[in-house]
Amino acid sequence: MTYYVSLRTACLAAVLCLAVSTVMAASGPSKADDPAFVVPKVSNPIPAEEIKDLQIIEDKGRWLVSDKALEQYGVYPANEKKGTYWFRLPPANDGQTLWNTEQVPLVLPGQAVKNGRTINIRYVRRPLGISYVLGEGQNELLPPAKATRTAPLLQNLDEPVSESKDIFKGNAADEKVGLALFWDPVMDENADFHPVPAKKSVMSPCAFRLSTKGVELRDPDFAMLAGAYHENGYAMWPLIDNNFDPQETHAVLHDTGLQDQMIRELVGYALLYQFKGYNIDFENVNYADKNALTAFVGKMSEAFHTYGLTVSMDVTPPSDSPNWSMVYDRKNLAPALDYVMLMAYDQTGRTSPVAGPVAAYPWVEKAVQDTLELVPADKVVLGMPLYTRIWYESENGKQLPKDLNQWPAAVHPSATQSAVSGTAGQGKKSTKLFVRTLTMADSEVIMKKYKEYISWNNELNLHYMDLPLIGGHVKIWFEEEQSLKKKIQLISRYRLSGASFWRKGFESQQFWQRFAKHELT
Repeated sequence: MTYYVSLRTACLAAVLCLAVSTVMAASGPSKADDPAFVVPKVSNPIPAEEIKDLQIIEDKGRWLVSDKALEQYGVYPANEKKGTYWFRLPPANDGQTLWNTEQVPLVLPGQAVKNGRTINIRYVRRPLGISYVLGEGQNELLPPAKATRTAPLLQNLDEPVSESKDIFKGNAADEKVGLALFWDPVMDENADFHPVPAKKSVMSPCAFRLSTKGVELRDPDFAMLAGAYHENGYAMWPLIDNNFDPQETHAVLHDTGLQDQMIRELVGYALLYQFKGYNIDFENVNYADKNALTAFVGKMSEAFHTYGLTVSMDVTPPSDSPNWSMVYDRKNLAPALDYVMLMAYDQTGRTSPVAGPVAAYPWVEKAVQDTLELVPADKVVLGMPLYTRIWYESENGKQLPKDLNQWPAAVHPSATQSAVSGTAGQGKKSTKLFVRTLTMADSEVIMKKYKEYISWNNELNLHYMDLPLIGGHVKIWFEEEQSLKKKIQLISRYRLSGASFWRKGFESQQFWQRFAKHELT
């Protein structure tokens, strides 16, 4: 039985055409509060344990020492309240000294205790030049030959690693993706990090936020997360955001001194944690600050590149939304960047008054085509969603229960013509539209339970569910393996550099076993 008839397709197409120009503006202002994009605050996993002398205490993989013991290496507090310490930057890889003329205050992975801080040196000891000795039942710091009060010089441990487009060489017809990047807002060091057999696999934790207060590091023990990525074969390009705050962003974009300080700190963190790049995610920026944004990105890129870091930036599809799309001067941003991450999702945001898909194929392809008019193909990375939305037209003004087993009974399609035509609950009673974010993992459960109400739409390249319930109507345009496979084809068709996914944690276990294993090679 066909549940998605020609009339529905025609009506939906009209809605989608309208959505292209209006949805970005409609969905944008609420994005910071959208469950699909929320970045939770990571609690401090380091125990507040007082450690004396040169002792190293092991705790769940951490090597804990007293910050007082680190003073012999010149590690002295810059701001005890913030847990920052003074460091010096080495000359850049090309010998430039522009960015290492001042000391920089960096947060070390630690926890405040009564008489100072407990510091985890497990992964930062090497760039800090800290040595230790193995003892019977106990490890200790090895004091330097001579104690110093000079701030330590961060060590650039590895030779510069080129991650330019030359490695990926574009994508030939028989290849799929060169770069596979996953954004990670949860930053759980104990999560499953499945290796991905792409030419280059990258994790981008949502780790840094820039404001008039400076650089905020959002994970108190970022070193352990960095170690987990590395051990699973992922390079790390942390995300730098602006909290989607146009006023704060305006202040940052017009304070060159603050910018220089933040850039030095970001370089310092890259050396401390051995990043391979950064991902810039500035959204909801005043259109009047367009040129200032381009200039700041250029300044960051110049500094990062001199230290061998890859630089990418997230942009929305071109649209007529000033703060959410027009503010990106894509043509002039592209030369400063290694990659432009095209966030080809949220075609229909959760504040839309009309239900619709997150990323229908025609809309995504149009976004790619429009972007390629301004950005070279070998710099474009196609961003795809690992989530969708449940749209519920309620006749009683109540939202659907979160528990699928508590949903009202379904009306079988054969029971009423309105269910087939997709007009159940419309034109008869006033309805209230509710929307809820649905992860790919949760989608699989719904698709299995209501499979007879789901059909594949060849125009949108999505599975669509039209589910009449007693008391309401559910519509879902699913993002799952089949829809992602269709979008992946755009990468080779337009010779893009790779794929990125928002976000890690929304996918099902089968995503890694099937899609990632066979489609990202």
